[in-house]
Amino acid sequence: MKICLLNNLYKPFNRGGAEKITETIADGLIKAGHEVFIVTTKPYSGLRVAGCGLRVYYLNSLYYNLNKISKFLRFFWQIWNMFNFAGYFKIRNILRKEKCDAVITNNLMGLGFLTPLAIRNLKIKHLHIAHDIQLIHPSGLMYYGEEGIIESFFAKIYASICRCLFNSPPAVIFPSRWLKDLYIKRNFFTQSKIEVLPNPVNIMPQYIGKRARSFNFLFLGQIEKHKGVFLLIESFNKIAKKYPEVELLLVGDGSKIEQARQKAAGNKNIEFLGWPGDKAADELLFSASCLVYPSLVYENCPNAIQRALAAGLPVLASNLGGIPELLNKNAGILFKPADANDLAEKIGWVVENKNNLQTSAKIDFKVENYIKRLEAILKL
Repeated sequence: MKICLLNNLYKPFNRGGAEKITETIADGLIKAGHEVFIVTTKPYSGLRVAGCGLRVYYLNSLYYNLNKISKFLRFFWQIWNMFNFAGYFKIRNILRKEKCDAVITNNLMGLGFLTPLAIRNLKIKHLHIAHDIQLIHPSGLMYYGEEGIIESFFAKIYASICRCLFNSPPAVIFPSRWLKDLYIKRNFFTQSKIEVLPNPVNIMPQYIGKRARSFNFLFLGQIEKHKGVFLLIESFNKIAKKYPEVELLLVGDGSKIEQARQKAAGNKNIEFLGWPGDKAADELLFSASCLVYPSLVYENCPNAIQRALAAGLPVLASNLGGIPELLNKNAGILFKPADANDLAEKIGWVVENKNNLQTSAKIDFKVENYIKRLEAILKL
């Protein structure tokens, strides 16, 4: 089967979990004997993109640098993105040229929300995977304590337009029940076959058994406000005197990295490692003592938590969105979102109970099993 995967970003411009999931799915489909190609975006920079082992169509878009323009201009860009006729014709022409059997869409912000119409008009099998709330609110983010953002008049108008543009693809996958319920409550995908299927994760058993002797917490993700990095540093500073031997490793890049360094200044046990690459990140997961994921926003199925669970690493995370679904049955510890004191208290509990920490995740993250489910859905 010839399959097209669409996501707004792909390597070398990958930035978040959806890009990693798209890459994992592409690799899994290829190993299963399918022919795969990618449609994605790149910045308007004239940059030549080196090949990455499979056919990738890069369409010019402002999306990658969207956070660098004013909110006023971003508003008009969002309208353009919803009715991006140029993107519609480019994607339709690519799909017509490739004569693919199926299309799997992921995040389409930047590619244009007319993409599902192009797929329908060509009568190609379509499976959509939802990763966040970007069809309900253009930011794709909902902060804890600001849930009313998706109930505003303009958000409801935006969601209504997205609901019409996306219509009901034959099948839609939600990685968490939380995200599924959020969309279904707002009458999205009323005629689609709906399935909850956690994202796949590549497990690397060669690193098993390499836990560090010293106790350290690992943060793995973007150094951004919404990821809770500043909250984490504040909480870690609170427990520094009581637990001077405990380290915090911050792994990732982002626009707030310098502000984060300033907030952590003076605490010698907080170390910034940047982004070392996937292989080195996996090594860190297998050598760390506990992953801490202090997100301030409702998240669907965080890739960092899945990778930690696949590595047998205990997880301390915000009690938000789809996270509790991943940390059920003693697979991790939850703390009250945006509460630095509760996070500090839970960090202390983890340190004092380090010899009794265990994970017992009962969720199947195996790529091969995920691909088999995709194959079954696409045969409908």
